Amino acid sequence: MLRISLFNFFYYWIVSMINAFLPLLFRFKGLSPAQIGIVLSVGPIVAIFSQPFWGVVSDKKQSVKNVIIFLLMATLITGLAVFFSPTMSLLILMMMIFHFFMSPIQPLLDSLSTVFAKEKRVSYGSIRVWGSIGFAIASFVLGTIIGIIGIQYLWIIYSIIIIGVLFIAIRLTDPIVERKPLTTKGFQQAFRNARFLGFLIAILFIAIPHRMNDSMLAIYLKSLGASEGRIGLAWTFSALSEAPVVAIMYILMKRIPLLLLLGIASFFYTCRWFLYGLLTDPMMIIYSQALHSVTFAIFMVSALQYIATIIPEEMLATGQTAYYATFNGLATIIGSAAGGYLMEQFGGGFIYKMGSISALIGTLLFIILYAKDKGVEKRVQKT
Repeated sequence: MLRISLFNFFYYWIVSMINAFLPLLFRFKGLSPAQIGIVLSVGPIVAIFSQPFWGVVSDKKQSVKNVIIFLLMATLITGLAVFFSPTMSLLILMMMIFHFFMSPIQPLLDSLSTVFAKEKRVSYGSIRVWGSIGFAIASFVLGTIIGIIGIQYLWIIYSIIIIGVLFIAIRLTDPIVERKPLTTKGFQQAFRNARFLGFLIAILFIAIPHRMNDSMLAIYLKSLGASEGRIGLAWTFSALSEAPVVAIMYILMKRIPLLLLLGIASFFYTCRWFLYGLLTDPMMIIYSQALHSVTFAIFMVSALQYIATIIPEEMLATGQTAYYATFNGLATIIGSAAGGYLMEQFGGGFIYKMGSISALIGTLLFIILYAKDKGVEKRVQKT
């Protein structure tokens, strides 16, 4: 329990560094918001394919631990290549290679944590929450350190943390992870499910502004005069607010229909992005990051649970992969590229107002899906 929790805790220090401070490094190097958006969007293209690939590799090798160790070592090397890439074209290439190794680590870690939780008869949330805590602490600590030594030395912090995480990974146990294989037939069957397809479309409208915020928030706050320490604080607020809501989600899901929960979270997303579009005080935006609790925390847990209710068990792995490809892949590509371009052309406030419109469309789609489900239930009851 201690080792896997400790790994989650420190692995999310790496995630915090990549999400919160890598865009600032690119800005320091002279890239425009549009260029940064392009650089950040290329990684998820690779991730769509690399995550299933490394999942298959871990199945064949019957070892999640060894694959994670290899991916961490490759991430260390390719990450340093990203930091020192002298040209835009080389930076794009190295970001693609970096994400080929980096992006599969989180799904594999989730798989390892899930198996461990079943073996030890503890909740998965009791392990995963340490990732949220680690992300929160890292955002504050790293922001403070970078504010003192300068963003140009981010590569030193990055190297130290990954080497530390590698030592923890070596001490992990490696249970056999049984996963149903992803197949072309499985994808075809999943996408013939109209409910699932409608669900993914709604997910995309919510995920695009969410991922846009992940890519552009640091740059937006910097343009408003926020220091690196305060930018780190913004991510601290979001991660800390997420943990308690995730912990009580099992109670909410028993009392509120999943599609209704998704609609509620989507409505809060709409309000959140509209608020960001109006605010010009960086501290007010930083405080507003606490809305992460009633947006992403509710949305993520409800979405994964809903997939399990509408997708047959034999296609569950396929359904979850399609969800992650939409939320983490396609939405990140669109959100990063479009967000960077629109920020450069019209400013940060504009992209958040556009994000609010996208979230509103997603909200309406979830309401329609919920209404259709209720209609089907009533017809079944009458018969």
